[in-house]
Amino acid sequence: MGTLRPVMALTMAVALLLGAAQPAAAAPAPADTVTITSGKPRSLMYIGQVYAIHTVEATGGTGPYQLSVVSGSLPPGMLVVGTSLGGAPNTPGTYTFTLRMTDKNGLFGQQKATIEVRQQKVVITSGKPRSPMYIGQVYAIHTVEATGGTGPYQLSVVSGSLPPGMLVVGTSLGGAPNTPGTYTSTLRMTDKNKLFDEQDVTIVVAKAAAAFTSGDPPAGTVDQPYSFRFTADGDSDIAFALVGGALPGGLTLDKEGLLSGTPGSVGTFTFTVQAKGRSTSATSEVSLIVAAPAPGTPTATPTGPTATPTASDPAATPSESSPAASQPTPTPSKASGVWLPVTGPGSPLVLLLMGVVAFSIGGILLVLAYNRRRFTTPE
Repeated sequence: MGTLRPVMALTMAVALLLGAAQPAAAAPAPADTVTITSGKPRSLMYIGQVYAIHTVEATGGTGPYQLSVVSGSLPPGMLVVGTSLGGAPNTPGTYTFTLRMTDKNGLFGQQKATIEVRQQKVVITSGKPRSPMYIGQVYAIHTVEATGGTGPYQLSVVSGSLPPGMLVVGTSLGGAPNTPGTYTSTLRMTDKNKLFDEQDVTIVVAKAAAAFTSGDPPAGTVDQPYSFRFTADGDSDIAFALVGGALPGGLTLDKEGLLSGTPGSVGTFTFTVQAKGRSTSATSEVSLIVAAPAPGTPTATPTGPTATPTASDPAATPSESSPAASQPTPTPSKASGVWLPVTGPGSPLVLLLMGVVAFSIGGILLVLAYNRRRFTTPE
């Protein structure tokens, strides 16, 4: 019994100590997965273009995170920094790779992505230089334009040659050709990344000599619309003008060479047309026939064989066959500008005389009536 008491006391002391001790808080277990939540990098890129940084985001695990490429490779010119990737791809191709986002405890999530890098195309969009050109004439600068690529651009001649007297400056060419001939060359437009497009051009250089290329104008018909265009080449900026004779009435000639209008009279008309360029000119003697309309063709102003008196033509003489020939009674008309006929019973002179007579008779009657009243003896 004596031995049991110390053991019981020790047991009770341990129990009290255990009872008085507070349970420790359980530490949270680390998440066992990391999930990438951001979208994939853009799938199409072009050589030489700098792209905005693509940041990879994730949930789960314990930060900080670290991004890496664990299989495949990024396009040359791109790299990973922290949890982002970016850069300027410089080699065309299709690149497939796997991104891994790893937390501080080694947990990670992965994302597979593909980026296609293309060679950006430069395209010349402007037309070709003018042809032909003429010796000694200075031509406005021809500017070559392009789309695609990355500026600035540079223009060059990579084969053949421009006409002597012409040269390339920047993205333009111009000058004054001084040697006749046919010159074929290839123009190349290059961007800052050495991408380029080419254009084949041919320029003919000749001595200026304006000459008409249109034939004789066809005959016209009076009172019918007429149109004919004179043409010429052999010089630059050719303009046309009438320098001799006279055009048929109703026709005009503009500086573009268009002869047009409605001829108003029949006949043969001779005149001279000039085609004047920058340094030369040519003339053409023209004989234009204007014919009468064919029988049965309506004209602009038909006429009848016998004039018939109307209300608007008070001076017309009625036909003897008219029943009212002995007593014409014209009607005033505002359209003719005459209110009374000039001759006949209704003329102004006859009406005036009738008015005077009526006034005189009225005056005589008034005097007689007055005298009668004056000398009559009242009853």
